Amino acid sequence: MAKKFQKSTEYSHYDLDNDGIITDEELEQAKSMQQTERELRKSLAQLRMARYTLISMGLFTVAMFFIPLDRVKVLSDISNLFYISGAGVVGAYMGTTAWMNRK
Repeated sequence: MAKKFQKSTEYSHYDLDNDGIITDEELEQAKSMQQTERELRKSLAQLRMARYTLISMGLFTVAMFFIPLDRVKVLSDISNLFYISGAGVVGAYMGTTAWMNRK
């Protein structure tokens, strides 16, 4: 069933073929495009989180070479937690990406 809207309505961008009538198919396409955009934004945010985690782990490792040895021993408990949680974030990202690509 076709839906007619006013010319300057907020829904006019759903009229994909610019005939002044918004069909159910056009609404379904717009809904599908919005869902795809939302999934892409979510995926990009997860990718950024995994990248920044890897970068921070690398920077932390390099920084440990320039810190005196007695301080490294003090920071060892914290660094263990840091590496485990960072590996968890990156592993979760890689696992969910592989799982989603399988579908």
